[in-house]
Amino acid sequence: MSKPNIYDKDFSERMSLIAKTLFKDNYSEFARAVGVVQPSLVRWVKGEADTSRTNLIKIAEVTNVSVEWLLTGKGEMFKSAENTIKKNATSVSEPSNVVMIPSYSSIQVSAGFGSFNDGVTKPDDYIPYPTSLLQKLGVKPQFAAVFWANGTSMRPTIDDKDQMLVDLARKEIKGNNIYLVQSESSVWVKRVKMNWNSIELISDNQEEYKPIILSKDEAEKLQVIGLVTHIGKNMI
Repeated sequence: MSKPNIYDKDFSERMSLIAKTLFKDNYSEFARAVGVVQPSLVRWVKGEADTSRTNLIKIAEVTNVSVEWLLTGKGEMFKSAENTIKKNATSVSEPSNVVMIPSYSSIQVSAGFGSFNDGVTKPDDYIPYPTSLLQKLGVKPQFAAVFWANGTSMRPTIDDKDQMLVDLARKEIKGNNIYLVQSESSVWVKRVKMNWNSIELISDNQEEYKPIILSKDEAEKLQVIGLVTHIGKNMI
């Protein structure tokens, strides 16, 4: 597979078309979906830099466009129905009302084991979600991920082994929402309270779990993975 050459006007135009059609010219969202920094993506769109083969494939996967079309402009822009299941946040053509969301069952949320790096950590599986539910929640498929709760710290809201749909694009702490956060190798699902000199990670099961208070220095190491938007309950 060859790479587009600087300056490849046609490749630049195809990248611009993807940005406009699928991301409404929001380069920040486009870059996040591909897993690169925004300046790099902007340079590709403008034809100021070459993309690597890895990033070419990644762009094709997250946007569902044909690699051949992206590279040469030949053929159909979007993949055929047989190839619509992508490796990350993938739309399924049959049925068209279902989206396959990457899941990370190996990450033990709240147990203090594992770590997550968007675009780097490989999913363990894919879980079908109705597109109507994602639309209702305001979650874009390319930014969705599924995790499982481990433990009882968030009862009664979230039980042990509950399935959580997380929006990786919504990292800003707002209100009394529930977030997936990590610090070094620990991953938690908590409500987050911002103080002027500390951060509190608050459990709903406050009778058994006291807030985790992070100092200013510790708070600087805290990463917000995303907002918990939906909880799937076990019925047995």
